[in-house]
Amino acid sequence: MMTVWIPLTVLYIPVILWMGYQIKHAPTDVELWGEEIE
Repeated sequence: MMTVWIPLTVLYIPVILWMGYQIKHAPTDVELWGEEIE
């Protein structure tokens, strides 16, 4: 089962880092993006 989690983790790492970067450097963009979804 571990072989299944390895690629998933590799794919999620850049996504998590990108989300964290957006929240720290562009909070206004994140808020506007959240409002557009609603």
